Amino acid sequence: MPTTERALTASETAFILAGFGPVMVRTAFAGTFDPVLLEDAWQQLGHEYPLLRCRIIEGQDGFEFALQDSMSKVTAGAESFEHDISRRIEDGMVSQLSLHQTADTAELTLAVDHSVSDARLVLVLSRALLRIYTTLLRGEVQPSAPRPVFEAGLEELFSGKYAPGRPEMPEVVEEPAVLPGGPGEPPSGFGVQHLELDQATTTEVTEFARASRISVTSLLCGAVSSAVRARVPEAGGPLPVTLCIPVDLRERLAPPIDPDAQLCGALPCLVTVPVAADDEPAEVGVRVAAGLRAALERAEPQRTLLAQCLSPAPPPTMTFMVSNIGVVEDPALPDGPRVTGSRFAATLHGPVPAMFVGTVGGRLTLDVVYDRAFHNDEEIGEVVASVEAALRI
Repeated sequence: MPTTERALTASETAFILAGFGPVMVRTAFAGTFDPVLLEDAWQQLGHEYPLLRCRIIEGQDGFEFALQDSMSKVTAGAESFEHDISRRIEDGMVSQLSLHQTADTAELTLAVDHSVSDARLVLVLSRALLRIYTTLLRGEVQPSAPRPVFEAGLEELFSGKYAPGRPEMPEVVEEPAVLPGGPGEPPSGFGVQHLELDQATTTEVTEFARASRISVTSLLCGAVSSAVRARVPEAGGPLPVTLCIPVDLRERLAPPIDPDAQLCGALPCLVTVPVAADDEPAEVGVRVAAGLRAALERAEPQRTLLAQCLSPAPPPTMTFMVSNIGVVEDPALPDGPRVTGSRFAATLHGPVPAMFVGTVGGRLTLDVVYDRAFHNDEEIGEVVASVEAALRI
Protein backbone atom coordinates (compact mmCIF):
# COMPACT_ATOMS: atom_id res chain seq x y z
CA MET A 1 0.00 0.00 0.00
CA PRO A 2 1.52 3.41 -0.91
CA THR A 3 2.56 5.79 1.88
CA THR A 4 -0.28 8.13 0.93
CA GLU A 5 -2.82 5.54 2.08
CA ARG A 6 -3.28 3.51 5.24
CA ALA A 7 -5.99 1.25 6.58
CA LEU A 8 -7.62 2.39 9.81
CA THR A 9 -6.75 0.24 12.80
CA ALA A 10 -9.42 -1.67 14.71
CA SER A 11 -9.57 1.01 17.42
CA GLU A 12 -9.81 3.83 14.86
CA THR A 13 -12.51 1.97 12.97
CA ALA A 14 -14.47 1.56 16.20
CA PHE A 15 -14.96 5.32 16.38
CA ILE A 16 -16.39 5.34 12.86
CA LEU A 17 -18.73 2.40 13.44
CA ALA A 18 -19.95 3.77 16.78
CA GLY A 19 -20.99 7.00 15.06
CA PHE A 20 -18.82 9.43 17.01
CA GLY A 21 -18.89 12.99 15.75
CA PRO A 22 -15.61 14.92 15.47
CA VAL A 23 -13.79 16.47 18.39
CA MET A 24 -14.40 20.22 18.27
CA VAL A 25 -12.63 23.19 19.79
CA ARG A 26 -14.41 26.51 19.30
CA THR A 27 -12.26 29.55 20.12
CA ALA A 28 -13.80 33.00 20.57
CA PHE A 29 -11.93 36.21 19.79
CA ALA A 30 -12.17 39.93 20.17
CA GLY A 31 -11.28 41.18 16.69
CA THR A 32 -11.58 39.59 13.27
CA PHE A 33 -9.52 37.52 10.84
CA ASP A 34 -8.30 38.26 7.35
CA PRO A 35 -10.01 35.40 5.45
CA VAL A 36 -7.22 35.13 2.87
CA LEU A 37 -4.46 34.89 5.48
CA LEU A 38 -6.55 32.47 7.52
CA GLU A 39 -6.94 30.22 4.48
CA ASP A 40 -3.16 30.34 3.94
CA ALA A 41 -2.55 29.50 7.60
CA TRP A 42 -5.03 26.61 7.41
CA GLN A 43 -3.29 25.16 4.37
CA GLN A 44 0.09 25.48 6.09
CA LEU A 45 -1.28 23.67 9.15
CA GLY A 46 -2.11 20.81 6.80
CA HIS A 47 1.51 20.83 5.68
CA GLU A 48 2.77 20.61 9.27
CA TYR A 49 0.19 17.97 10.22
CA PRO A 50 -0.50 16.03 7.01
CA LEU A 51 -3.01 13.63 8.57
CA LEU A 52 -5.39 16.60 8.73
CA ARG A 53 -5.59 16.64 4.93
CA CYS A 54 -6.53 13.00 4.63
CA ARG A 55 -9.93 11.75 3.57
CA ILE A 56 -11.53 8.67 5.13
CA ILE A 57 -12.83 6.35 2.45
CA GLU A 58 -14.59 3.01 2.73
CA GLY A 59 -13.21 0.19 0.63
CA GLN A 60 -13.93 -3.51 0.30
CA ASP A 61 -11.64 -4.34 3.22
CA GLY A 62 -12.72 -1.54 5.54
CA PHE A 63 -11.89 2.12 6.04
CA GLU A 64 -8.74 3.81 4.76
CA PHE A 65 -6.99 7.16 5.10
CA ALA A 66 -6.12 8.70 1.74
CA LEU A 67 -3.80 11.72 1.71
CA GLN A 68 -5.08 14.70 -0.31
CA ASP A 69 -3.00 17.40 -1.98
CA SER A 70 -4.54 20.16 0.13
CA MET A 71 -6.96 20.87 2.94
CA SER A 72 -10.61 21.55 2.28
CA LYS A 73 -11.40 25.28 2.22
CA VAL A 74 -12.29 27.18 5.40
CA THR A 75 -16.08 27.04 5.67
CA ALA A 76 -18.67 29.45 7.04
CA GLY A 77 -19.14 28.77 10.75
CA ALA A 78 -22.35 28.26 12.67
CA GLU A 79 -23.64 31.14 14.76
CA SER A 80 -23.95 29.05 17.92
CA PHE A 81 -21.93 26.27 19.53
CA GLU A 82 -25.07 24.13 19.61
CA HIS A 83 -25.31 24.28 15.82
CA ASP A 84 -21.57 23.64 15.56
CA ILE A 85 -21.66 20.36 17.46
CA SER A 86 -24.40 18.95 15.22
CA ARG A 87 -22.36 19.42 12.05
CA ARG A 88 -20.32 16.67 10.43
CA ILE A 89 -17.07 17.16 8.57
CA GLU A 90 -17.72 17.51 4.85
CA ASP A 91 -16.54 15.09 2.15
CA GLY A 92 -15.19 12.52 4.60
CA MET A 93 -12.18 14.68 5.43
CA VAL A 94 -10.33 14.13 8.71
CA SER A 95 -10.52 17.83 9.60
CA GLN A 96 -12.49 20.98 8.97
CA LEU A 97 -12.07 24.63 9.96
CA SER A 98 -14.97 27.07 10.08
CA LEU A 99 -15.10 30.80 10.77
CA HIS A 100 -18.02 32.87 12.02
CA GLN A 101 -17.38 36.58 12.57
CA THR A 102 -19.20 39.83 13.12
CA ALA A 103 -17.91 43.39 12.84
CA ASP A 104 -15.63 43.03 15.89
CA THR A 105 -15.72 39.39 17.06
CA ALA A 106 -14.83 36.02 15.58
CA GLU A 107 -15.23 32.35 16.39
CA LEU A 108 -13.05 29.64 14.92
CA THR A 109 -14.12 26.00 15.16
CA LEU A 110 -11.57 23.30 14.43
CA ALA A 111 -13.10 19.83 14.05
CA VAL A 112 -10.97 16.67 13.76
CA ASP A 113 -12.24 13.11 13.40
CA HIS A 114 -12.31 11.44 16.82
CA SER A 115 -10.55 8.32 15.51
CA VAL A 116 -7.28 10.26 15.42
CA SER A 117 -7.83 13.06 17.93
CA ASP A 118 -8.90 14.08 21.40
CA ALA A 119 -9.72 17.52 22.81
CA ARG A 120 -6.20 18.24 24.01
CA LEU A 121 -4.73 17.48 20.59
CA VAL A 122 -7.31 19.65 18.80
CA LEU A 123 -6.53 22.46 21.24
CA VAL A 124 -2.82 22.11 20.42
CA LEU A 125 -3.64 22.21 16.71
CA SER A 126 -5.83 25.29 17.21
CA ARG A 127 -2.93 27.06 18.92
CA ALA A 128 -0.58 26.00 16.10
CA LEU A 129 -3.01 27.52 13.59
CA LEU A 130 -3.00 30.83 15.50
CA ARG A 131 0.81 30.79 15.59
CA ILE A 132 0.96 30.33 11.82
CA TYR A 133 -1.67 33.04 11.24
CA THR A 134 0.22 35.54 13.42
CA THR A 135 3.44 34.82 11.54
CA LEU A 136 1.74 35.41 8.19
CA LEU A 137 0.13 38.60 9.52
CA ARG A 138 3.60 39.96 10.20
CA GLY A 139 4.71 39.05 6.70
CA GLU A 140 7.21 36.53 8.02
CA VAL A 141 7.96 32.96 7.00
CA GLN A 142 8.57 30.47 9.79
CA PRO A 143 10.28 27.16 8.97
CA SER A 144 8.39 24.07 10.02
CA ALA A 145 9.14 20.40 10.55
CA PRO A 146 6.11 18.41 9.34
CA ARG A 147 5.09 15.36 11.30
CA PRO A 148 4.84 12.05 9.43
CA VAL A 149 1.63 11.49 7.51
CA PHE A 150 0.75 8.45 9.60
CA GLU A 151 1.83 7.76 13.16
CA ALA A 152 1.51 4.78 15.47
CA GLY A 153 -1.71 4.83 17.48
CA LEU A 154 -2.21 3.63 21.04
CA GLU A 155 -3.20 0.18 19.82
CA GLU A 156 0.24 -0.30 18.24
CA LEU A 157 2.10 1.35 21.12
CA PHE A 158 0.41 -0.94 23.66
CA SER A 159 0.86 -4.18 21.71
CA GLY A 160 2.67 -6.82 23.80
CA LYS A 161 3.11 -4.53 26.82
CA TYR A 162 0.09 -5.58 28.88
CA ALA A 163 -1.41 -8.82 30.11
CA PRO A 164 -3.77 -10.23 27.48
CA GLY A 165 -7.52 -10.36 28.02
CA ARG A 166 -9.97 -7.99 29.60
CA PRO A 167 -9.04 -6.73 33.07
CA GLU A 168 -11.08 -7.98 36.01
CA MET A 169 -13.26 -5.11 37.15
CA PRO A 170 -15.20 -4.80 40.42
CA GLU A 171 -18.58 -6.50 40.04
CA VAL A 172 -21.60 -4.22 39.79
CA VAL A 173 -24.59 -6.05 41.29
CA GLU A 174 -27.25 -3.57 40.18
CA GLU A 175 -27.60 -1.72 36.90
CA PRO A 176 -26.12 1.78 37.27
CA ALA A 177 -28.52 4.68 37.74
CA VAL A 178 -29.27 6.64 34.58
CA LEU A 179 -31.26 9.74 33.82
CA PRO A 180 -34.89 8.87 32.98
CA GLY A 181 -34.48 10.33 29.51
CA GLY A 182 -36.85 10.44 26.58
CA PRO A 183 -38.20 8.06 23.98
CA GLY A 184 -34.93 7.55 22.11
CA GLU A 185 -36.42 8.40 18.74
CA PRO A 186 -33.83 10.02 16.47
CA PRO A 187 -33.18 12.25 14.71
CA SER A 188 -33.57 14.99 17.28
CA GLY A 189 -30.11 16.59 17.15
CA PHE A 190 -27.81 17.47 20.01
CA GLY A 191 -28.21 19.97 22.79
CA VAL A 192 -25.55 21.70 24.85
CA GLN A 193 -25.83 23.58 28.12
CA HIS A 194 -23.06 25.86 29.29
CA LEU A 195 -21.87 26.84 32.74
CA GLU A 196 -19.01 29.20 33.48
CA LEU A 197 -17.67 30.16 36.91
CA ASP A 198 -15.73 33.36 37.51
CA GLN A 199 -12.09 33.29 38.56
CA ALA A 200 -12.80 33.75 42.27
CA THR A 201 -15.29 30.87 42.36
CA THR A 202 -12.97 28.71 40.28
CA THR A 203 -10.18 29.31 42.81
CA GLU A 204 -12.53 28.34 45.64
CA VAL A 205 -13.54 25.13 43.84
CA THR A 206 -9.89 24.22 43.22
CA GLU A 207 -8.91 24.88 46.82
CA PHE A 208 -11.89 22.90 48.14
CA ALA A 209 -10.97 19.92 45.92
CA ARG A 210 -7.38 20.12 47.12
CA ALA A 211 -8.48 20.27 50.75
CA SER A 212 -10.65 17.20 50.10
CA ARG A 213 -7.57 15.45 48.64
CA ILE A 214 -9.20 14.93 45.27
CA SER A 215 -8.90 16.45 41.81
CA VAL A 216 -11.39 18.90 40.33
CA THR A 217 -12.36 16.07 37.94
CA SER A 218 -13.27 13.80 40.86
CA LEU A 219 -15.22 16.62 42.53
CA LEU A 220 -17.16 17.19 39.30
CA CYS A 221 -17.84 13.47 39.05
CA GLY A 222 -19.18 13.59 42.60
CA ALA A 223 -21.39 16.57 41.78
CA VAL A 224 -22.76 14.88 38.64
CA SER A 225 -23.36 11.61 40.49
CA SER A 226 -25.26 13.38 43.26
CA ALA A 227 -27.33 15.29 40.68
CA VAL A 228 -28.33 12.05 38.94
CA ARG A 229 -29.07 10.31 42.25
CA ALA A 230 -31.32 13.20 43.29
CA ARG A 231 -33.51 12.53 40.26
CA VAL A 232 -34.35 9.08 41.62
CA PRO A 233 -35.80 10.12 45.01
CA GLU A 234 -38.02 7.07 45.31
CA ALA A 235 -35.07 4.68 45.47
CA GLY A 236 -34.00 3.58 48.93
CA GLY A 237 -30.35 3.23 49.89
CA PRO A 238 -27.29 3.86 47.72
CA LEU A 239 -27.46 3.44 43.94
CA PRO A 240 -24.47 2.58 41.73
CA VAL A 241 -23.38 5.31 39.35
CA THR A 242 -20.94 4.54 36.53
CA LEU A 243 -18.76 7.42 35.33
CA CYS A 244 -16.87 7.31 32.06
CA ILE A 245 -13.71 9.37 32.59
CA PRO A 246 -11.40 9.82 29.58
CA VAL A 247 -7.76 9.65 30.70
CA ASP A 248 -5.01 11.31 28.67
CA LEU A 249 -2.22 8.74 28.40
CA ARG A 250 0.27 10.94 26.53
CA GLU A 251 2.33 11.80 29.62
CA ARG A 252 1.62 8.54 31.45
CA LEU A 253 3.57 6.37 29.02
CA ALA A 254 7.33 5.83 28.97
CA PRO A 255 8.54 7.45 26.84
CA PRO A 256 5.70 9.99 26.76
CA ILE A 257 3.82 10.70 23.54
CA ASP A 258 4.32 14.11 21.95
CA PRO A 259 1.48 16.54 22.77
CA ASP A 260 0.89 17.07 19.05
CA ALA A 261 1.15 13.45 17.91
CA GLN A 262 -1.65 12.77 15.43
CA LEU A 263 -3.63 10.17 17.38
CA CYS A 264 -6.35 9.85 19.97
CA GLY A 265 -4.38 9.82 23.21
CA ALA A 266 -7.32 9.67 25.61
CA LEU A 267 -8.95 6.40 26.67
CA PRO A 268 -12.15 5.97 28.68
CA CYS A 269 -11.90 4.63 32.21
CA LEU A 270 -15.10 3.35 33.85
CA VAL A 271 -15.55 3.90 37.58
CA THR A 272 -18.64 2.71 39.46
CA VAL A 273 -19.38 4.13 42.91
CA PRO A 274 -22.33 3.85 45.33
CA VAL A 275 -24.23 7.11 45.84
CA ALA A 276 -26.75 7.65 48.64
CA ALA A 277 -29.36 10.38 48.64
CA ASP A 278 -27.64 12.31 51.44
CA ASP A 279 -24.04 11.94 50.19
CA GLU A 280 -22.08 15.14 49.69
CA PRO A 281 -20.44 15.54 46.25
CA ALA A 282 -16.96 15.59 47.80
CA GLU A 283 -17.67 12.28 49.57
CA VAL A 284 -18.63 10.72 46.26
CA GLY A 285 -15.59 12.36 44.66
CA VAL A 286 -13.31 10.57 47.12
CA ARG A 287 -14.79 7.24 46.00
CA VAL A 288 -14.38 8.21 42.36
CA ALA A 289 -10.73 9.15 42.93
CA ALA A 290 -10.03 5.81 44.63
CA GLY A 291 -11.76 3.86 41.85
CA LEU A 292 -9.93 5.77 39.14
CA ARG A 293 -6.57 5.26 40.83
CA ALA A 294 -7.19 1.51 41.16
CA ALA A 295 -8.28 1.23 37.51
CA LEU A 296 -5.14 3.00 36.30
CA GLU A 297 -2.96 0.76 38.47
CA ARG A 298 -4.59 -2.25 36.74
CA ALA A 299 -3.83 -0.62 33.35
CA GLU A 300 -7.54 -0.99 32.73
CA PRO A 301 -7.88 1.52 29.85
CA GLN A 302 -4.93 0.02 27.95
CA ARG A 303 -5.95 -3.61 28.45
CA THR A 304 -9.58 -2.88 27.59
CA LEU A 305 -8.53 -1.20 24.33
CA LEU A 306 -6.42 -4.19 23.29
CA ALA A 307 -9.12 -6.69 24.25
CA GLN A 308 -11.78 -4.68 22.43
CA CYS A 309 -9.69 -4.71 19.26
CA LEU A 310 -9.44 -8.51 19.37
CA SER A 311 -12.99 -9.23 20.51
CA PRO A 312 -15.43 -6.30 20.28
CA ALA A 313 -18.16 -6.21 22.92
CA PRO A 314 -20.98 -3.74 23.53
CA PRO A 315 -20.20 -1.13 26.19
CA PRO A 316 -21.71 -1.54 29.67
CA THR A 317 -24.41 0.79 30.96
CA MET A 318 -22.95 4.19 31.83
CA THR A 319 -24.44 7.08 33.76
CA PHE A 320 -22.42 10.08 32.60
CA MET A 321 -19.13 10.96 30.92
CA VAL A 322 -16.90 13.64 32.47
CA SER A 323 -13.97 14.81 30.34
CA ASN A 324 -11.66 17.43 31.85
CA ILE A 325 -9.31 19.11 29.37
CA GLY A 326 -7.46 20.79 32.26
CA VAL A 327 -5.97 24.26 32.42
CA VAL A 328 -6.11 26.08 29.08
CA GLU A 329 -3.72 29.00 28.77
CA ASP A 330 -4.79 31.72 26.34
CA PRO A 331 -1.97 32.20 23.82
CA ALA A 332 -0.19 35.54 23.73
CA LEU A 333 -0.91 37.01 20.29
CA PRO A 334 0.92 40.32 19.88
CA ASP A 335 -0.86 40.88 16.56
CA GLY A 336 -4.35 40.10 15.36
CA PRO A 337 -7.45 38.95 17.28
CA ARG A 338 -7.35 38.34 21.05
CA VAL A 339 -8.57 35.02 22.46
CA THR A 340 -11.51 35.46 24.87
CA GLY A 341 -12.56 31.85 25.44
CA SER A 342 -12.55 28.23 24.32
CA ARG A 343 -15.17 25.47 24.34
CA PHE A 344 -14.86 21.73 23.69
CA ALA A 345 -17.18 18.94 22.62
CA ALA A 346 -17.68 15.66 20.81
CA THR A 347 -20.95 13.92 20.08
CA LEU A 348 -22.30 10.38 20.18
CA HIS A 349 -25.89 9.34 19.63
CA GLY A 350 -27.22 7.57 22.69
CA PRO A 351 -28.36 7.97 26.30
CA VAL A 352 -25.04 8.94 27.93
CA PRO A 353 -24.65 12.73 28.40
CA ALA A 354 -21.11 14.10 28.34
CA MET A 355 -19.62 16.97 30.32
CA PHE A 356 -16.61 18.71 28.78
CA VAL A 357 -14.63 20.79 31.24
CA GLY A 358 -11.78 23.25 30.94
CA THR A 359 -10.22 25.97 33.08
CA VAL A 360 -10.01 28.71 30.48
CA GLY A 361 -8.42 32.02 31.43
CA GLY A 362 -8.76 31.03 35.10
CA ARG A 363 -12.50 30.33 34.74
CA LEU A 364 -13.99 26.85 35.07
CA THR A 365 -16.21 26.23 32.05
CA LEU A 366 -18.56 23.27 31.54
CA ASP A 367 -20.43 22.15 28.45
CA VAL A 368 -22.90 19.30 28.85
CA VAL A 369 -23.67 17.71 25.47
CA TYR A 370 -26.63 15.36 25.06
CA ASP A 371 -28.66 13.58 22.41
CA ARG A 372 -32.12 15.14 22.37
CA ALA A 373 -33.60 11.80 21.34
CA PHE A 374 -32.83 10.64 24.89
CA HIS A 375 -32.81 13.78 27.04
CA ASN A 376 -34.74 17.04 26.98
CA ASP A 377 -33.39 20.50 27.78
CA GLU A 378 -35.25 20.76 31.10
CA GLU A 379 -33.84 17.50 32.42
CA ILE A 380 -30.23 18.38 31.59
CA GLY A 381 -30.77 21.94 32.76
CA GLU A 382 -31.73 20.67 36.22
CA VAL A 383 -28.62 18.50 36.35
CA VAL A 384 -26.41 21.47 35.40
CA ALA A 385 -28.13 23.65 38.01
CA SER A 386 -27.50 20.98 40.65
CA VAL A 387 -23.82 20.76 39.66
CA GLU A 388 -23.51 24.56 39.84
CA ALA A 389 -25.08 24.63 43.32
CA ALA A 390 -22.62 21.96 44.48
CA LEU A 391 -19.65 23.95 43.16
CA ARG A 392 -20.71 27.24 44.71
CA ILE A 393 -19.79 26.04 48.17
